[in-house]
Amino acid sequence: MENCLSELTGENKSIWDCPPQYKNEVSWLNQKLKQLKADLQKLEKGEFSELAVTPVADIDSLLTPDGALVGDTVQVVRQKLMVVLQQENAIALYQTKAVTPQVGLFERMCACFAVEMQQNPVLREMIQGQLLTQINANLNSQQVTVKDIETSLTHLGRDMGEIKGWLERIHNQLSTHPAVPLQFQSLIAEKTEGFVGREFVFRAIQDFLQQQSNGYFIIEADPGVGKSAILAEYVRQTGCVAYFNVRSQGINRADDFLKSVCRQLIERYQLPYDLPLHPENTRDGNFLARLLTEITPHHSPIVIAVDALDEVEMKSQTDGANVLYLPQSLPNGVYFILTKRQTYVPLTVNKPYLFNLMEYGAESLQDVERYINQQVQKKPSLHQWVENQGQDTATFITTLAQKSDRNFMYLRYVLEDIESGAYQDLNLANLPQGLQQYYYQHWQRMGMTAKPLPRTKIKIVYVLTEARKPVSSLLISQFAGEDALTVQEVLDEWDQFLREERIEGQTRYSIYHASFQDFLHRQDIVQAAGITIRDINALIADNLAEELGL
Repeated sequence: MENCLSELTGENKSIWDCPPQYKNEVSWLNQKLKQLKADLQKLEKGEFSELAVTPVADIDSLLTPDGALVGDTVQVVRQKLMVVLQQENAIALYQTKAVTPQVGLFERMCACFAVEMQQNPVLREMIQGQLLTQINANLNSQQVTVKDIETSLTHLGRDMGEIKGWLERIHNQLSTHPAVPLQFQSLIAEKTEGFVGREFVFRAIQDFLQQQSNGYFIIEADPGVGKSAILAEYVRQTGCVAYFNVRSQGINRADDFLKSVCRQLIERYQLPYDLPLHPENTRDGNFLARLLTEITPHHSPIVIAVDALDEVEMKSQTDGANVLYLPQSLPNGVYFILTKRQTYVPLTVNKPYLFNLMEYGAESLQDVERYINQQVQKKPSLHQWVENQGQDTATFITTLAQKSDRNFMYLRYVLEDIESGAYQDLNLANLPQGLQQYYYQHWQRMGMTAKPLPRTKIKIVYVLTEARKPVSSLLISQFAGEDALTVQEVLDEWDQFLREERIEGQTRYSIYHASFQDFLHRQDIVQAAGITIRDINALIADNLAEELGL
């Protein structure tokens, strides 16, 4: 019985470790095993009377004419026991159990039968013969031979080592990957939704970690190509220490970075430092460097992922220092995975490795096509739009991938517009080419180039892009001198470019992606809008300083 239980539940012998379809069997085995152990203890103490054994001939009724065990053997035995219990010479102990035989009568009979099987060779050989006959009949009916079983078991034995290794690695990952900070959980979930591909990037990271004793792996690419999504997926897979700079949400200061990363290290490796940290420990990068030095002799590798170095507020740190006060040299076993645009940020470090994502055009194009195909298969409205265009899916995927310039942010916006019906009267060939043209077409569709210029709308959009923290519609309404309904209409029109979040009981808005701010900073767009960035920033400074923390 213990062997049966172990096969169903593993070493823990817990009902929660067995397949759902066997829970009843495991529950029965657990109960009966306890009863058998208790009975054996009583037997050793002489608390049970000697039991009479039924003659071997009495089990003939359990066998079919063909010599196989009958299907309802258990029920037949129970019925025979009940008949015996009604006899006058039955053991008194069992007569008292006749009313409720389920509490142990049958199980005690099994114990006695097991003893008889062990001591009576005639009975043992007969039962073994019947069981082998039944097993052989079952195998023949399924056209399975003993050799087939031996071959399968041999193959299974060869695979068990590999299976065990995979299970151990999965267990280690699950047990050693603490949850990412609550601050970034929704961002990671958002960035990794529908994530596909990028295996070539993850392979490059893994090669770097294996080949280098420490260092900085820097992913560099244009806006919208997928840097943040790649890093978010890496953090989701590995559970490493992480920090995401988001300029539009005001999450881009050096002291905030140091507070977050140092706290994660202290909590993860149970270091003897009080939290929250003293401001002196986040004034520069010295405390972070000290933590890394203390941890590495006992734990490695230590991987820290940091997104969007180009969005860091450089005024939040000392001139001449590395961005976010990142250490120039790292202890062995410490690695930083960084992302940035193809623009300068102050970072002078030892052992940097630049991974230019823009140089992997073929791989990125393949991932873009996989993403488009995934979305078409998942969303019926996209599939219907393609059919309405008189195109097949393959042509749609190839054309849209080419127009995207391998930009995932472009795909996010264009596919959403197709789903919403915004391109109902536009054919596949006339879809915008690239992210910046997409922004310009949307700018036109929203009437932002109409005459006379919709200055209120333009002002509201520019305030959202220049604000350094999320702002409420009420505050924008007060600032623009417009009623709340007008402000909300503008926010609704531009909702696909905005991120909403609840802060102190208010819904506040910020720009979803920095590439939209790049578009609005284009000189031709600024001039056509009849405003200046300096004027907008001056208005923010005058009217929203307290709310935005400027």
